[in-house]
This record gives sequence, structure tokens and C-alpha cells, in this order.
Amino acid sequence: MLKTRTRDEGLNELESETGSDNRSPPLRVFSAEAQAVFQCMCEEGLLSSQEAGKLRMLLESGQTDLTIMQLVLKMGMLSERDFLEFLGRRMDLKLLPRERYPSQRIAEDLFNRRFLEQHRVIVVSDSEEFIEICINDPFVPGLAEALSFVIGKRPMKIRLGLQQDIDEVLSLVLDEDLNEAASRYETRDTVLLDRDIRHLKELASEAPVIKLVNELIQDAIRRNASDIHIEPQSDSIKLRNRIDGVLVSGQDMPLSLIAAIVSRIKILSALDIAQRRTPQDGRFDTNIDGQDVDIRVSILPTIHGESVVLRLLYKKAIRFDFDSLGFSEENKNRILRVLGKPHGLVLVTGPTGSGKSTTLYAMMQEVNDSEKKIMSVEDPVEYKIDGINQIQVNPEVGVGFSEALRAIVRHDPEVIMVGEMRDAETAEIAIRASMTGHLILTTLHTNNAVASIERLLDLGIDRSFVFTSLIAVVAQRLVRRLCEYCREPVEMDRILVDGEDASLQAVDDGSVQCHRAVGCEACNHTGYSGRISISEVMLVNDDFRAEALAGSDSMMNIARAHGMGSMVSDGFQKVCLGETTVDELFRVVME
Repeated sequence: MLKTRTRDEGLNELESETGSDNRSPPLRVFSAEAQAVFQCMCEEGLLSSQEAGKLRMLLESGQTDLTIMQLVLKMGMLSERDFLEFLGRRMDLKLLPRERYPSQRIAEDLFNRRFLEQHRVIVVSDSEEFIEICINDPFVPGLAEALSFVIGKRPMKIRLGLQQDIDEVLSLVLDEDLNEAASRYETRDTVLLDRDIRHLKELASEAPVIKLVNELIQDAIRRNASDIHIEPQSDSIKLRNRIDGVLVSGQDMPLSLIAAIVSRIKILSALDIAQRRTPQDGRFDTNIDGQDVDIRVSILPTIHGESVVLRLLYKKAIRFDFDSLGFSEENKNRILRVLGKPHGLVLVTGPTGSGKSTTLYAMMQEVNDSEKKIMSVEDPVEYKIDGINQIQVNPEVGVGFSEALRAIVRHDPEVIMVGEMRDAETAEIAIRASMTGHLILTTLHTNNAVASIERLLDLGIDRSFVFTSLIAVVAQRLVRRLCEYCREPVEMDRILVDGEDASLQAVDDGSVQCHRAVGCEACNHTGYSGRISISEVMLVNDDFRAEALAGSDSMMNIARAHGMGSMVSDGFQKVCLGETTVDELFRVVME
């Protein structure tokens, strides 16, 4: 007996083939059609010989789970528009202009919401004569078969669309019920009644609100953002993601959604949904595309509503070694020499967001072995490292940095990491511990390495204690790394860096080979992808201590005389190596 399949069974087959986590399985993309497209690209001169060889190798390897279109865009070989226009010529498909997209959902009974979003499909028009479908990637495995099965024998016109256009229209036509749900409850009162709280919880538990918050987080994670900023303004909600240290604005949302969004985030992070007048902090975990992410939540009341910042900590994304963090060979070797010492104080300095914690983790990883007991006190514990005893600060139960540090010393560790020296008491305990056989790794908020000495003195630490305990200071910043796919060489006539007297001087009046940021699909058209550190490392030995205590010269001159290079000079070397740009160096260090 012949078994018939329902429409949902057909779609479920496609979803099971492509995986429930939105990722396609390994695909034989070097099929006859893909091969023809590849050959045509080569014939039209769209790929250089090097690009063609690289693409052919990836396609034939059978190891990629990306389609030919995804590979071309990810590697920055063509822009999305250029590739779609090429496909239009090759496959006789039209690129749909933005004004031709529908303003409301069409043929709701044909496709479920998940299918449309997962495979970027939009029904443009539906009539008795034919149905018009817009897709972004015609090479998605099984997509053509699924569309044919659902639509049946009716003629089907396929159009191509830009990913951003499709996503925006899908968000518009699928979320009409979101504003309707949010409009049922909106209040700016700081005191909520019991019925208001119940309404908020109900609203935050409705599917449109859950989907909206999930999409905000998913989009930020897929763009490798470090923070999500949700900021209510006078007439809208401003959404921004911090990507590679720079805030990037997203699409504004109606202000009526703020109560629903904040309530949903509070529920996820186990915060008090009724409290709207005081700041709240919390956390929750999520998993996106197989990647575990720890999300730290900070909520702050403002005049227009509660502002939310979500900090994203990628548990598997960061490698804790100095090469991957971008330290120069010279500075890395200076740090490694210090980490080999049995005791002393090592400071990592810089402003908030300069990568101090990551450098501390790299230091701990470097000294982590079975012969040493390593303990840390952190607020919060950002990453868990095997072999290290990590303690979370909890002021509510009387466990601050100073209290935890006192207890740690009694456990006789060789290495102690203190997340931050925030007060004089913590600084004094840490310095005394460094003088009694412990290697102390910690951070300070100062602008450069030399300024850390003055900062310790300002905390009330005796001058002789500072120089007796201090063995090294690492000052650093983070600059954006140039995208390897689209960077372009450029000659510059004059490069400025700081000289021995910390003033700006010309170091080369001739042309210097550098690179500039261009922008492609692989880097979201920013020209940059990821960040690297620029640093200066000040080592304090006996000669340094003697000269500093004698006051024979300025601290900066003493540090330079003992081999400390400047942060700008380190950055300039990375400019010459094509790792970053002069503009980026000036933005971070010279602002």
C-alpha cells in the first residue's frame, strides 16, 4: 500500500536532514550543478587562480559543511550582491529588489515559521497561476525538493534575495503579533501591583517575546559580539552590539517592548521581576550552534526605563596563550622570564576592556602544572581552568577580595591570582604575600606600566615595599585585527610613533608598506576580524630598584633604560606586519 506524506512530514524530513541546531550536515557541494557554477566563475574571471585553487580544495575535501555560496562569501572572494547577480545570470534567476518584498505574510498555511526562518524563504506572491518564492542560497541541501513537495504541481517562480533583506522582511511579517502582545501591558510606574507582576510574567512567557530575546542573543553570538546593549530612549529602544571593542548599532525597536524584553531577561537570570528602581546583576547560560556561552546580566534603571547590558563569555572561543593573544616575541619572552620566578608581584594594567583578565588566564595557564598549587580569587570567575582552585567573590556573605586572599595564603599555594586590587587592604595583603614566597598575579586600572607604581603608592603602600615586591608590570590595549581576506596594501609617507621622551616623532620620512581596512562578507564589511594586544612590559630587577629608590632619574627613563619598549612602538610593529592599521592604533592609544 502506497503511503502518502503530509506537508509537515515533508518539511520535517528537511529539518531532520539539516539538523535541529540550524547547521547543515556535511554536504557534497561538488555536485554537477555546483561544479558547473565553479567552472563558470573561473571562466568569467571572478576568481583568481589562487582563490580558485583554495575553493576547489575545500569543495573536493568533503570536510566542509558549507555550501559553495557560503564558502565564497565567508572567504571574501565576492560580495553577496555580486555572487547573487552572477547566479542570476548563470541560473536565469532574478535578484528581487527591496521594494518588491511583501509587507505581510503570504500563504501562511504552506510553510511553518521555523522553516521560513531557518532556510531564509519568503513567499512573495501566491495566485492560481503560480507561486513566487524568494530564497537566499539555492544550494541549501534538499531545499528545492522541499519547496516542490509542499507547493505541488503549481508553477513556481524562484527569486534570489539578499540575506539582510530577507531577514528584515521575515522579522517584519512574522512578528506582527509581538507588538500586539506587548501593547496589552505597558507601564512606566516604578511601583508594580501584584496584577502588574502577573501580567509581566505572562507577557515574558509568550512565544513572540521569547523568540525576540532569543534572536537578539543568537544574532550577537553569531557576530562574535562581546556585549549586547539594550537601551530605552524617549521614543524607541536602541540596540547595540560591541564587536571587536566597537559598538555597532542594530535596528531600533518600539519602546512598548521594553517591559517585555527586560522581564524575559530577568526571568532567565533569576532576578526580581517586580524590582525596577534599583540595579540588579545576574547570569544565565545558553548554547548557540553547539557553543556554550555564559551571559552576565546587568540591569540599571534610567529615566526612560530599565537599561540592560548582557556580557557574553564564550567558554571555548578563547585560547589562553600569548601567541594567539598577539604578544610580540620580545614581550612574550620577557613575561615568561618573570613567570619562572618563585615569588614576587606581577601586575597587568589597562582600562576596562583591554584584555587584562585574558592575559591573567594566559599567565596561569603557563605556570599550571602538577607540581604547583595555584589558587585564584575572582569577581566573577569568567573561565574555569582545570588544575586551578578558583574562588568566587561573594560580598553578601562576607567573602571579598581581602577576606578570600587571607584564607588563600593559609593554603600555602605557589601562585595566587587576584582578579583586581581594588582597595588598600587587598593591595597590602597581596604585596606581603609576594614577599613571603608566593607569586602574585593581579590587575590595576592605570594607563601605562610606570603609572602603576604611583597607583600603589596612592593606595598607601610603603615605597620600599612596592619596589621590594614588584617584579613586572604588563600594560596593554586591544586593537582590531585586519581581516585577512580583504586587507589591501598601501604606502604611507610618514609614520608617527612616540619616542624616548613620549612625544610624537617621525621615525621614517620615506614610504612604509602598510595595509588598510576594506571590508567584505567575512568581516561584516568592517575590514577587521578579531583583536590583538599591544603592550609594554616593565621588568623590575635589583638595579631598577636601586635607581628608583635613589631617585636618580624619572621612572619612565629608568624603565626605558632597562629595556621597556612603548605600547605605541609595539603597535607600530603590528602595523608594519599588516596585522592592524595606523588609524586603529591611533584610535586606541592616541585618543
